[in-house]
Amino acid sequence: MLTKRQSKTLFQSPLWAKTVGNPDFLVGLIITAAIVLSAIFADKLTPYTPDSIDLRARLLPPLSPGHLLGTDPVGRDVLTRIIYGSRVSLIVGTVSVGLGLVIGTAVGLIAGYHRGLWDTLLMRLADIQLAFPFILLAITVIAVIGPGLWKLIFVMVITQWVQYARVVRGQVMSLREREFIQASKALGAPSLRILLRHILPNAIGPVIVLATLNVANNILLESGLTFLGLGVDPLVPSWGGMLADGRNYMQTAWWVAAFPGLAITITVLGINLLGDWLRDQLDPLGRSRDGRP
Repeated sequence: MLTKRQSKTLFQSPLWAKTVGNPDFLVGLIITAAIVLSAIFADKLTPYTPDSIDLRARLLPPLSPGHLLGTDPVGRDVLTRIIYGSRVSLIVGTVSVGLGLVIGTAVGLIAGYHRGLWDTLLMRLADIQLAFPFILLAITVIAVIGPGLWKLIFVMVITQWVQYARVVRGQVMSLREREFIQASKALGAPSLRILLRHILPNAIGPVIVLATLNVANNILLESGLTFLGLGVDPLVPSWGGMLADGRNYMQTAWWVAAFPGLAITITVLGINLLGDWLRDQLDPLGRSRDGRP
């Protein structure tokens, strides 16, 4: 156990002020942790299933007995569907970002370190990718392969790896001329070892920040595409699908669309707060957003 003196020193340390003492970090962490835990323990938090239909209880308002946030047009519990819908949003956000980060980081490392033909080919491919608007490409691909959770993730990965590739390439091009990299080359270290042991750890900071912010962005994209009928299967509970179900009931049953929209807003806010905090911690100048050290 920590002594009284050690505890006092811990609470006064710069690390404490930058983490637990930072309101952005605290709020973001609480919101994100609550969403993740509700997704993991969804079946423990509600007595209903997301597809439990009860036509006798259709369109019950919030605070009705047994239905804290009311019910939808076919009597399904809105709170239950929001809780289960968090699973879809988190899967889409984390998996698409994770795969895009891995692919983009690998491409950026190769292009930035080897330069020459590899750099030209990979970056021209990236330029072609960037020439296609995301929505147009998503509509085209999904129209061909059909909607679905993993198909939506595939679309996000093939459109977003370019962001990570360009960030990593820029970092690598700067790092490859540093003295410690030149020393490793002079000692005969293989290129793969240099990339993984020396360059990647020094280049990964901005990529992690970008990935964190893209999780929130992809949750919004999934909700928007599902709302348009281009995302997750309508039978799967998702926040975008709930918004689509409730758009025709805004005047008579506002809660059907309002609460899923609020869930999207709160989740994106929490993840963005964590991303902003992480960006400040990895700032090479050690400065916060307001310019103070």
